Amino acid sequence: MPDIMKMGKNPNYLGSWDLDEQPNREITLTIEKIIDEEVVTNGKSEKCTVIHWTDKSFKPMIANITNKKTLCKLYKTKETEKFVGKSVIIGIDKVKAFGDIYDALRIRKRIPQLATEIKPKCENCGCDICASGRMTPDQVASYTKNKYGQCLCSNCATALAQEARK
Repeated sequence: MPDIMKMGKNPNYLGSWDLDEQPNREITLTIEKIIDEEVVTNGKSEKCTVIHWTDKSFKPMIANITNKKTLCKLYKTKETEKFVGKSVIIGIDKVKAFGDIYDALRIRKRIPQLATEIKPKCENCGCDICASGRMTPDQVASYTKNKYGQCLCSNCATALAQEARK
């Protein structure tokens, strides 16, 4: 059975109903491109600005003037090519339009914080193990675990090596 609230909506573009299952009804997406394209809704064709995402599991989003302004303010530019690779948080706001209240997609007025990588900890001093030379933090931890029997930061590993030479 179709959902009556989704009927009459353009199924090719992101709508508020697409966020119903998302935590807080918000998603963070990265922009692949922004282009003007012909959009056909209810048999009428019009040119719209459309944001395409790198994550293809989410449909493109038609950008209204409110979302365009927010995007420009967030990243301090109006040049579409400068938005490529930038991330936005999309949520839902209640808006008054045509004499009624509707759910509307809105680009949030904050730049999303990218998930930070959790670095392994040094078993000697407790500090984060950082990349060293061409090795990632995980590779340093693995290397020192094999060589010294414990995951060590480069400072502790160097100190241990110098101690062993004495």
